[in-house]
Amino acid sequence: MFFLRIGSGWLKGLFVVLLISVLSFSLSISNSKVFAVSQAKDYTIPGGQGTLTSNVWRSTSATYSGNTIQWDWQVSAVYSGNVTVEMIKTEWYSTASLRNSASITMGVSGDGASAGASSSWQTVQTKVKYWTNTNGAKSSSWRSNIVIAPEKDYRSGTIATINTAYVKLKGDPRTYYISAGV
Repeated sequence: MFFLRIGSGWLKGLFVVLLISVLSFSLSISNSKVFAVSQAKDYTIPGGQGTLTSNVWRSTSATYSGNTIQWDWQVSAVYSGNVTVEMIKTEWYSTASLRNSASITMGVSGDGASAGASSSWQTVQTKVKYWTNTNGAKSSSWRSNIVIAPEKDYRSGTIATINTAYVKLKGDPRTYYISAGV
């Protein structure tokens, strides 16, 4: 035994072992990969009316369940300013390269899409979905998960998620928008 060989210095040996363990754990944490990708795009609204931000976030560490591959995602539209918001909307979709009738959904009812029966790779887009607030709120958001099935008919690295933020301010006839994508 290590502690027996160092005799009366066994406490010192225990301390060294614990210190090495803590340092090793710290290094493993600092070398961890980033497990999400995100983008925030700002639009400065004319007339000093504030800023509209489109946010999109998607996990990069896919999970596998059965014959599916999945990612979590979240989108939002955020207005920063002092004008009353009449409408704020976040609108999203995803694309991926699929084949052999593989399907993609973003976890929202009726948004799914499928590739054709061909063995050639095809870019497939989910149906565009949105969430709107008309209650004066300064933000609108949604989150769910993307599921592609079967995983073997997904071309690795081709998933993309796009979000467009919209805002309509009181006293301004225009609707402003900005898109972000990952």
